[in-house]
Amino acid sequence: MLVACVAFFILNFGTSLWLTLFAVYLDYAGLTAIWIGAVLTGINASISLTYLPSGRLSDLVGRRVPLIAGSALIAVNTFLLYFTKNPLLIMLFTILYGVGQGLATPAVNALVAEASHPSKSGMAYASYYISILSATVLGSSLSGLLASSLGFQSLFPIASILLAVAAAIIYLFIKEVDGRRRESYRLAFKESLKRSISGTASLLRTDRELRLLAVALSFHAFGFYMLNPYIALYATYAIRLDIVQTGVIIALWNIGLISAQIPFGRMTDTLGGEPMLFMHFALSTLSWVAYALSRTFTVAAITTILFGIIGAMDMPARRTIMLEHATAEAGKATIIGAVDSITTGVGIAAPLIGAIAWAQMGYPAPFMIGAFVNAFSCLPMLALLKRRHPRISS
Repeated sequence: MLVACVAFFILNFGTSLWLTLFAVYLDYAGLTAIWIGAVLTGINASISLTYLPSGRLSDLVGRRVPLIAGSALIAVNTFLLYFTKNPLLIMLFTILYGVGQGLATPAVNALVAEASHPSKSGMAYASYYISILSATVLGSSLSGLLASSLGFQSLFPIASILLAVAAAIIYLFIKEVDGRRRESYRLAFKESLKRSISGTASLLRTDRELRLLAVALSFHAFGFYMLNPYIALYATYAIRLDIVQTGVIIALWNIGLISAQIPFGRMTDTLGGEPMLFMHFALSTLSWVAYALSRTFTVAAITTILFGIIGAMDMPARRTIMLEHATAEAGKATIIGAVDSITTGVGIAAPLIGAIAWAQMGYPAPFMIGAFVNAFSCLPMLALLKRRHPRISS
């Protein structure tokens, strides 16, 4: 758990240095809004498609191999972005970056679950997310300053060095649990690809609660992915902030996320994941609309802090719910990978639709439409809440 937190602190710090303002960089590089949406759609698609087999692969061969391969892909392709402004090459390198994220995420989330007691999973995930969100705050705070002083492209080699360090820490210090590897790598890779779609379909067909969760998260993901790339651009164009102020806005978002992780992690362990996730969906809709109405730095800062506080309800709650559905056949990483694949897959085209709304309907449009779509995520959560009673703390 400690090694995972340290390694992913460094990995998220390096990634956030360039990814925080990546949409702004693509705009400066001359890419149109449609191209920016297409690049970000490519990232979402590659992550989603990789999630599907990588969770099962992790349950078959262990956590270590997907973590090493994923972090190495992230480091290499971040470095390659330094050498090009060609839209097609940018698309290729960011897709491979997404594959790396798709390999590493189910494995590290399963690792966190295995390091905690099931009744304390909310606190375990809260602690893990504090480490990676702290890195994101640091990276997003420095991204604008470094970009304005050194040039944005310099962020890619700086970040790649940090990412290589994270990959080295994972390689050297994360050890595999005895008996974890159930298959040879070749057979495990083949089986994870073969059963990625059929296995996920079987899970959803037999587990109604998991199906409702996937539907709720899909509405939420579509709304969030639609507006997420335009948070920085909205600050730049609608509120007319400079690049340093825009970096601060993103940092404040992550400060809100960090500050509320522990209290909401405890609430998740006490109340259960379902009520926390329902509150997250409902309040997110309101906060996204509020940001679209921001016209000054102060108002934007307040709304992005609220973004973060409300966002802190999400991951401990959704991961806790997912873990309740793990079985001997469908392990923790398999469940996480399957549900994450569905939710990110639904959101693949969302940035592109957000780009069209941004270009044709005005700067607030992605936020307003995204909030409207997100409101529908509350309906399947109500069905889940009716079937479950909040857990009583011992």
